[in-house]
Amino acid sequence: MTDVAVITGGASGFGRAIAEGCAAHGMNVVVLDLDGDRADAEASALAAAYGVEAFGLRVDVADGASVDVAAATVGIRFGKAHLVMSNVGVQLFASIDRATDDEWRWLLDVNVVGSARVARAFLPLLRRAERGRLAFTSSSSVLDPASRMSMYQASKFAVWGLAETLRVELAPEGIGVSVIFPSGMLSRHLETSEAAQPAHLRRPIAGDDDFAAMHESNPMMAQFLATPEEAAAGVVDAILGDRRYVVTHGEFLEALDTRERELRTAAIQAAGGNL
Repeated sequence: MTDVAVITGGASGFGRAIAEGCAAHGMNVVVLDLDGDRADAEASALAAAYGVEAFGLRVDVADGASVDVAAATVGIRFGKAHLVMSNVGVQLFASIDRATDDEWRWLLDVNVVGSARVARAFLPLLRRAERGRLAFTSSSSVLDPASRMSMYQASKFAVWGLAETLRVELAPEGIGVSVIFPSGMLSRHLETSEAAQPAHLRRPIAGDDDFAAMHESNPMMAQFLATPEEAAAGVVDAILGDRRYVVTHGEFLEALDTRERELRTAAIQAAGGNL
């Protein structure tokens, strides 16, 4: 039986590029997205281009029933899932004194709890596959953070923590878990984030001052923009190969070295060693 890939947020941007990568591997593809019409259209395009089975479904990862229905539908159609990629991530910029509790709740519910909902709903289908693979899209901004992105970056740190836990938890069952760290892309990310906002929270995703503060705090963030297709190159192979971490593009060695050095110093101090 042909392997099956399921991608949330798969109707545009990075998710769409991953879906195409899966189709190029000869996998049947399920495109899940809040925009159901676009998900269906993109799935049809993949089926025509690569000769695989593909279909799209409208799924709201903030709604557990919606995610459960999607998993049940995939189970009826294919019986199992070999690769599930939790790729949804909404964005909202604000300084910490402007971000409201309701904004925090919405963003964390979509990005973090939504990722957990997807893992929970699709785990039975991954267990039916010979070598199930579960992947989560975090963000390179957790490797090298920037200002005005506290809600988004906190959520992506949490997604990383969820993935690390599940890698340990699911290893005895042979299910691999990967974390993807994409950097800046030329995509519809801000547009889809704004479209996903509940009516009572609706506001611009960011103001000019937010972008200015972000770039001033981390000039590198805007220097490595890529298309979704460029960012996704090799990612499917990495997931299927059970790579723990995948950084799609960008330059993060200095930031990672600084963090590792300071964490190591703290660990040595805790162990009673010399600094």
